[in-house]
Amino acid sequence: MSTLATGSGKKAGRKGAASAAVTRPSRRRRAGSSRAAAAEPCPASMAYPKLAPLIEYLMGLNSRADLRTLDGLLRKLKITRKDLQSACVFGTRAYRRNVIAASEHFELLALTWRSGHCTPIHDHKGVSCAFRVVEGQGTEIRFVRTASGLVCPVKTTAMKPGYVCSADENDIHQIANMQAPGTDLITLHIYSPRIKKMNTYAFATSTGAEVDAGQTGVYAGPIDC
Repeated sequence: MSTLATGSGKKAGRKGAASAAVTRPSRRRRAGSSRAAAAEPCPASMAYPKLAPLIEYLMGLNSRADLRTLDGLLRKLKITRKDLQSACVFGTRAYRRNVIAASEHFELLALTWRSGHCTPIHDHKGVSCAFRVVEGQGTEIRFVRTASGLVCPVKTTAMKPGYVCSADENDIHQIANMQAPGTDLITLHIYSPRIKKMNTYAFATSTGAEVDAGQTGVYAGPIDC
């Protein structure tokens, strides 16, 4: 399954990179070209041969990638955890972003999630974002803004292996691994251009109702309703 949805800054995740990750300076090429300007093979393509056509396309970008094109490229992939093994490094306290390849105009990452790991509620303003579920089942929650300044959930999608999610820049969502403990989630993400910061949002929370503590015999703690 796949979807192509339409729709306080915070720095993007900073957790580690895989050892095979590569960042190469951008070269003057026609946007969208999948032909490498140099004769030598890209190190990331050699490290992840199943991703080679995708990586060479991304290396040819000289501007922001088209979201529908990224969606189509991810749909064509046939990859498993084994194909990304060296990039499947897990965090201990939160999900981890492992860089596979990057330039000024894109980043390709393997994100790894233990049970209970999730992103903040966020958007991708100014960035084309698409990802594919490689292993496990992810959960995407979509939100809309409200007049209060908080966001309200409007849709939840269970994302099984092979599912492709493409988020437009105005879409607000959260990704999580809500599977049982011991069950991992691995996703392959493309961002174009690279994320430098993203807007994050808050969902309504409460510590209970407020009461007059001066009233004798009246419970002054949190009240559920």
